[in-house]
Amino acid sequence: MNNFGCGNLFRKTLSCALVCASLSSFPAFAAPVDDAGKYVENVGNKAIETLSNKKLDKEVKRNKIEQLFRDNVDINWIGKFVLGRFFRQATDEQKKRYFKEYETFLVRHYATRFTDYTSGSFTITNSRDDGGEEFTINMQIKSGEAGSEPISVDYRVRADNSHKDGFVIFDITVEGVSMITTQRSEFSSVITNKGMDYLITQLADKSNGIDRKPN
Repeated sequence: MNNFGCGNLFRKTLSCALVCASLSSFPAFAAPVDDAGKYVENVGNKAIETLSNKKLDKEVKRNKIEQLFRDNVDINWIGKFVLGRFFRQATDEQKKRYFKEYETFLVRHYATRFTDYTSGSFTITNSRDDGGEEFTINMQIKSGEAGSEPISVDYRVRADNSHKDGFVIFDITVEGVSMITTQRSEFSSVITNKGMDYLITQLADKSNGIDRKPN
């Protein structure tokens, strides 16, 4: 099955990026992106608080990270974006099944891998106001693996008054590879060749495979 934009490099670096972003102190930001930077810092602090808690087993940690992901990533917007023009073509029933399976796939796919990362560091190299209340926070991520090279990660964040913290993450770009644009391209290929129902089935199968991964 197609990995839907989650190749070995992307899976490893994205997981590392989201977790390692919480593993060292966050440098000061200059306005007007200060609040966006603090928001990312807060998400990271919650992640490391969970991952470093030795009283929690791996399954409990994964569940907590899954909820953190749901609370801070705009899954519905991303799910619609990656479908592109096929969203308009899908039936209401297909949309319902797709969003259910896509959320499970996205959350479990990454949350499962978060629990494997417990060390690392990062450096903020640039913070950019993209206009339209959207911001990009660039990080150089270094995992805890010996000999690992720093990885460039961009967090795309937008202001969102419906979110309790006022912001939400809508994309993560690792070494120039955007999660949402990569998935959009690959989903388009799958639907064009196999159809919408096939994509939904494959998302469900992928999620089930993650569920069966031994702890």
